[in-house]
Amino acid sequence: MKKTIVLTGIGGNTAQGIARSLKTHMDEYRLVGTDSDRYNLLLGKKYVEKTYLLPPASSASYIDKLSRIVKLEKADLLVPSPDPEVYVVSKYRDEIGTQVMLPSHKTIEIAQDKWITYNTLRPYIYQPSAVLVEDSRDVLEAFTKINPPLWIRRRRGSGGSKSLVVYTPIQAKTWIDYWDGYGEFIATRLLTGRNLSWIGLYDKGKLVLSGGYLRIRYFMNSISPTGVTGNVNLGVTIHDNDLNSLAEETVKTIDKHPHGVYTVDVKAENRHSSSKLVVTEVNAGRLHMSAYIYTVAGLNIPYYYIKHALGEDVIEVPPRNSVKPGYFTIRSTDNEPVTISFREINRGIVIDY
Repeated sequence: MKKTIVLTGIGGNTAQGIARSLKTHMDEYRLVGTDSDRYNLLLGKKYVEKTYLLPPASSASYIDKLSRIVKLEKADLLVPSPDPEVYVVSKYRDEIGTQVMLPSHKTIEIAQDKWITYNTLRPYIYQPSAVLVEDSRDVLEAFTKINPPLWIRRRRGSGGSKSLVVYTPIQAKTWIDYWDGYGEFIATRLLTGRNLSWIGLYDKGKLVLSGGYLRIRYFMNSISPTGVTGNVNLGVTIHDNDLNSLAEETVKTIDKHPHGVYTVDVKAENRHSSSKLVVTEVNAGRLHMSAYIYTVAGLNIPYYYIKHALGEDVIEVPPRNSVKPGYFTIRSTDNEPVTISFREINRGIVIDY
């Protein structure tokens, strides 16, 4: 009998990547999708058997509505994707009426606040200085402690939202004033080196599998003040043992008994090959947009995630460097991503003419 999996945020690329990864396993699972935007539901409808419109995660009725869907569909597992939904599902996990595979709620609270993440990691893992900007005096302190340019970013949220590179205190103050953002922005040193990402799946404290990814460029970067939009236009799967070690140490620092999926964003301090790697962000409890990229590169993380969540037998893979390296992904706004191995990039393209 098929197991029913409910995917929240089906209008977004994360849930869609999960659904696309499971399309070869539809003899085992039936997929139900939810979203809080009726138009986004139309984007995700083709990936699932049935869709439901939910209120926003901030709504008082969200958990009640989600629980009704779980009951109606006899769901075996709920997989939340957008951070606000991960947070609320985690907080009320015992009231939803089905299985979830999430870290502790304390871990999710740490990961969804970059300032708390920074302070949790700093005693154990190298972190360049950062300042929480709570008033205009903190802007001056930031420029005293950190050599400009500085990266101003929100302590909560994703996709590089409202981030800006600033060179003077006036620029920083004007930006934060515009967003009425005192208490919500952090000032850090601008890191200019490689932009890396790591994903790991844990089951009751044990690392099951992991993979690395190099972000090469973002799409629509020309309209972002920092060139960062959170949506990768070009990236490639990699094997990097330094990334593995740092990411695993990071996860163990914020969660002594990790369970579920974690992603760690890492940047090199500068462009030198020996540049030190620095953790810039941790996400806990959700997969990210690269889920399907890894699937094409030989590692179906959503499938392993579901098998472990449901306690089903699965063939084990090496816990580190589980994904094949050298698989490029090209993404744009109105097309499904193309994932292709390095040796195939120029196939069928006329270069000399």
